[in-house]
Amino acid sequence: MVRKRALKIVVPLVALFFVAAFAKHRFIDGKIQQVGTLKSRDMDETSGIAASAVNPGLYYVHNDSGDSSRFFAITESGELKSTIKFKGDPKEPLGVRDCEDIAVGPGPVKKKSYVYLGDIGDNSAIRKFITIYRFAENKHWQDAGKTEAVPAVINLRYPDGAWDAESLAIDPLDKLIYIITKRGDSVRVYTSPLVPPAGDTVTLTFRVRLFFAGLKPFKW
Repeated sequence: MVRKRALKIVVPLVALFFVAAFAKHRFIDGKIQQVGTLKSRDMDETSGIAASAVNPGLYYVHNDSGDSSRFFAITESGELKSTIKFKGDPKEPLGVRDCEDIAVGPGPVKKKSYVYLGDIGDNSAIRKFITIYRFAENKHWQDAGKTEAVPAVINLRYPDGAWDAESLAIDPLDKLIYIITKRGDSVRVYTSPLVPPAGDTVTLTFRVRLFFAGLKPFKW
């Protein structure tokens, strides 16, 4: 009986919490202006997005887990311009396991721009290493249709076990790759050299653990 009464109180409170969070985001934090809609069914579970450095107005997106080794070039309005396929890990049935984020930044060749696709998701925290695929940006991706690209493969391992990561960022000044984990009551930040030794699995450097306000059950 006590448990039923508790549920009658908790459930409405949880619902109220989500409604309040939505209202704050929708009406208090500012107006939302939609500029486009994804127009291809191939992009059915997009996860990351990054702006091209060589084609103004072009953006790169990719799907979450369950998709093959590919990413897309789209316009600001959401029109699909190119599907870029690549050969991923032959041990993975789809070539990749769980791509979570994408970034654009410098790389091994000066004055050239690169796309970094992070196959860094690990829901069960069991992976021995994670992988970042680096592609030299191609001017023709602004309207290439279906095309293929050959990436450089960067394999990374954590120094303290497996983690589920959500975010990837490139620091062009310190020339670092940032990996940010998720789940639990905090996130962990790791870095790797932007251009690690070829062929090696690089051990990431732990930088900091960050805590954010909020209820733990609602943190992802």
